[in-house]
Amino acid sequence: MPRLIWPLLAALLLGACASKPEESPERTEAAQYREAQSAMDSNNYLTAIDRLKELEARFPYGRYAEQAQLDLIYAHFRSQEYPETVVAAQRFMRSYPAHPSLDYALYMRGLANFYMERSFFDSFMTTDKSARDLTSATDSFEDFERLVTRFPDSEYAPDARTRMVFIRNEMARHELHVARYYARRGAYIAAINRAQYVVQHYQRTPLVPEALAVMTAGYERLDQPELAAKSRRVLQENYPDSEYLDDDGQVDLAWWPREGKGLLSLLTFDLL
Repeated sequence: MPRLIWPLLAALLLGACASKPEESPERTEAAQYREAQSAMDSNNYLTAIDRLKELEARFPYGRYAEQAQLDLIYAHFRSQEYPETVVAAQRFMRSYPAHPSLDYALYMRGLANFYMERSFFDSFMTTDKSARDLTSATDSFEDFERLVTRFPDSEYAPDARTRMVFIRNEMARHELHVARYYARRGAYIAAINRAQYVVQHYQRTPLVPEALAVMTAGYERLDQPELAAKSRRVLQENYPDSEYLDDDGQVDLAWWPREGKGLLSLLTFDLL
């Protein structure tokens, strides 16, 4: 009798093995990378991000490791995940400081910082970005400046230079926005300092004429005729057709606060 039990058990075990479904073989690194690329080609960037992160986790030192990090930068950017784009670009630059695509990573980090301040409402209305905090814009300018300095012949350098001009104008506009704020509240020294910063640091921007006009009007209000005359002369000689000069060559700022403002003017921030 015992001799009959062993064949029976063996038959049961073989039957169990035969009924067990076959496990699918693990995807190779190349197959997983092709999946990520297929998702990106279909503009399915969120799926591509998941696939690329999984690829990095499974094959951190594989043949596609470098390209996967570059693809992650692009996929995050196309998904409008700008903070994640910055982080991915920084990680790539730390991991591969001598990589031939370092200029691309630097450019993408600059682009992500450039678009960081865009809000949902910017697609529907025009907003004055000069009134905002420009920390991300400053970071973007520094990224583009590094790019054009280290890689002047990069294919991304021309666009970086164009964006640098735009950012400089925004920075100058921001300084003047603050100068107007101070002037309307009678803080003329602070307004002059902001305008002077524009003249000294943003000389090639179109905001310089107004900055010189603010300095002139501010010095006049502070009863500093010599300094006012100096600022006015610089404005007259360099921008003789400026809209901030009247027919007699005197400074004319339409928004400049009148002396002796009343309570209504203070309460309405000079809007009435």
